[in-house]
Amino acid sequence: MDLKIFFGAIAAILALFSSFIYIRDIFRGNTKPHTYTWLIWSIVTLVAFLGQWVSGGGPGSWATGVAAIVTIFTLLISLRGGYGTKDITNFDKVCLVLAILSILPWALTKNVLWSVILATFIDLIAFFPTMRKTWNAPKSESLGSMWVDAVKHSLSISSMGSYSFINVVYPAAVLITKFVIIGEIIFLRKRKK
Repeated sequence: MDLKIFFGAIAAILALFSSFIYIRDIFRGNTKPHTYTWLIWSIVTLVAFLGQWVSGGGPGSWATGVAAIVTIFTLLISLRGGYGTKDITNFDKVCLVLAILSILPWALTKNVLWSVILATFIDLIAFFPTMRKTWNAPKSESLGSMWVDAVKHSLSISSMGSYSFINVVYPAAVLITKFVIIGEIIFLRKRKK
């Protein structure tokens, strides 16, 4: 079996597993997703997946595709009966507008590069509402799903069908951000003990 297919399949399975952990924690009341963050991530993850797919990402794009589907599902959960937080700031609204705008470069120029760059940048900005929420409530995020996501993104990068800036920038940027949030959660939980 081709190692890239194996790693791509494992990364896709990990995307499902980390989502299972996160969604389980939502229903247990341990995690409260920030609605705007998940709306923004739904848009940009879909843009990133489509960009990877059309740029020859192959098995490396599978995890991003699975993540796009479950991100939309998590967004829908966050909109229902108290499962998500809706403490929306003006900054959150700006992030949403930027997420929607990330589609335009691709639509106007037929060049996926700028859409993926913009989607990646916006995805990173979209972490700020979650980081703000986590700073105030460090137990409101699922540490386990963050760790699984970090491994998933590492495997996704290693299983790309072709290595290009378009294919690697999104999972690499999200991987770094996952480690930042993991560090924030661990630091704040230890400090509050």
